[in-house]
Amino acid sequence: MSCRCSLPPRHAALNKDILCAFLVDEEELPAQCDTTVKRTLRDVHFSHVQYFNVFDEDHMRLAHITASRIAELSVDEMLQTLSYLRNCYKQDEFVDYIARVSLSKHGATNTLSLPPAHQTLPRLFFSSALLAETLTEGACTGALYPEEKVAWWREDPGLAEHHYNWHLYYPYTAPPRDRQGELFAYMHEQMLARYDFERLAVGLERVRAFGPGYTWDKPLKEGYNPRLQGFSFRPSGMLIPEAIKMKNKLILTDVLQRNKERFFYSLARGFLESPNGNNVEITMDTLGNTMEANMGSVNKKLYGNLHNEGHNVLAKINDPDGRYKVDLGPMVSTQTAPRDPVFYRWHKFVDAIFEAYREDQEPYKVEDMLLRGVEVESLETLVSGEGLVERPLTNNLYTYMTVKTYTIYTPEERRVQKRVLDHIPFTYCIRVHNTGSRKRQVVFRIMLAPQSQDLLEQWRNMFVEMDKFVVVLEAGETRELTRCSTESSVILPPGATIQEIKSGSAVPREQCGCGWPLNLLLPRGTSGGMPASLFVLGTDWAEDGLVEDLSGSVSYCGKQGAPYPDKRPMGFPFDRTTTFRDLDELANSLPNSALTNVTINFLQDYSPSQENVEDSSRRPDREGSCEDSDYVHVSG
Repeated sequence: MSCRCSLPPRHAALNKDILCAFLVDEEELPAQCDTTVKRTLRDVHFSHVQYFNVFDEDHMRLAHITASRIAELSVDEMLQTLSYLRNCYKQDEFVDYIARVSLSKHGATNTLSLPPAHQTLPRLFFSSALLAETLTEGACTGALYPEEKVAWWREDPGLAEHHYNWHLYYPYTAPPRDRQGELFAYMHEQMLARYDFERLAVGLERVRAFGPGYTWDKPLKEGYNPRLQGFSFRPSGMLIPEAIKMKNKLILTDVLQRNKERFFYSLARGFLESPNGNNVEITMDTLGNTMEANMGSVNKKLYGNLHNEGHNVLAKINDPDGRYKVDLGPMVSTQTAPRDPVFYRWHKFVDAIFEAYREDQEPYKVEDMLLRGVEVESLETLVSGEGLVERPLTNNLYTYMTVKTYTIYTPEERRVQKRVLDHIPFTYCIRVHNTGSRKRQVVFRIMLAPQSQDLLEQWRNMFVEMDKFVVVLEAGETRELTRCSTESSVILPPGATIQEIKSGSAVPREQCGCGWPLNLLLPRGTSGGMPASLFVLGTDWAEDGLVEDLSGSVSYCGKQGAPYPDKRPMGFPFDRTTTFRDLDELANSLPNSALTNVTINFLQDYSPSQENVEDSSRRPDREGSCEDSDYVHVSG
């Protein structure tokens, strides 16, 4: 079982001090600030950006240069400067971003817990109506607009926090981290797979791509009203303009079309072209870096800034030349973009380029996936019986809607409530046998997909990663393993709310704050029960792994300050085209795998036994929710 370790007293005190960078002090007026701070701001060449746009490269470069300069100050000077900025610019996205980057770069604060962005910038996570009154924001029924059937999922604060923190830790204006381009592709592909899972559960079709060459010239049928302060709505039926005017440049949509064609031309040739005309091998990493247009792009001049400028075009579609002074749409911010249905259609287009690469890779043969001497004999899931009278507990999973309470600062402390999806914790039970004569270190990869009669090739990008963990098996040993859903390698690890930081109970920051929200780990399913396929594959971690510890949200976010821990391609074994007809054929060919059918049940009248508080989107401090059994529990 994992436990929560508090910061040492000296660090806990410093962790409290950093809150001045995020909370407004009404008693400390900017005009009364020490002139030293104002001189510091001149020294770091601070220039405020009123409408911060993370997809504007100039804005991002300014933010990171400013943050780097602030991080070179002493701790006291840095905190004085950030506090002054927070009091000058209340609820300001640019200042909040600079504070997070500065504190992450400074040697004295880079391991301290930062407060969740939904607490410090609630206007980007909660509707204006919810912030204006004390009310509970419910889920739309979708009676008038089909896309509203999944609005509860797109507008989940934990989902927004995950996407924001991923891009905060992996900025495109800094040298790329290990396998950043590949992770950019994989993390967004997983968002698409999870969104499609939810769409199928409510009777909607899978997302269709929208981008240059993909109905780009047709009206965009999805309108969207984000109901957020400072963001405009988009009526349905709008056309992509020929150009949009940003403050410092013009984006021509024809250029995005040419950039797309250059990607596909390079994929057909089998290499990317560098600025000096040399051929560069295409990998998912080089392709992802070039698509994200980060500092690892093979040739930004040739391939452009396709991903980011697509966000900008869609954010300004309702006022392309700025003549009406309309606020930008939600696609302009990493916190708010996932709320918009067009975010998924745009990323389906981006993923089509990645998919062209995947389809060109040599399919895996049995020997590429086989782990000789290791047999997975069975796989099943188990839930506790609490509140599930006369319902099956084995291979049946349960979700429900619940009211979740969030503490926010606007700047005063207050609480708001929102209906979100959650699920009853469950346990994976895996029986495995090491038939060999030597000890084996095995990594178990657990994936879930809706059941389908389609060919596996047509369905492989529907698999969502649920967990990944390592077990050591002695020679000849048979083990019956249990693994709690709350320990998943994809979910957000324990963090610290502002209340916890104030109380001194914050934990050391071992992750970047990125991670899938625990409450959305399991797709919703249906009230009648949605059939799904649960697949586990055991492979040799002595060959595949770089570290033994896979704790934290490593699958979608990597390890902070370290290489990505898994050498296999992200999404393995569904990361490329396959010759297996279906999942049964694949599982039957691999003794080191197992397949079981599960049913995901949505409980419309279920009430959890305890209050759903704001940190339920994170992994709990102690794993006390899993069923006791004779199986050997696996954590870490």
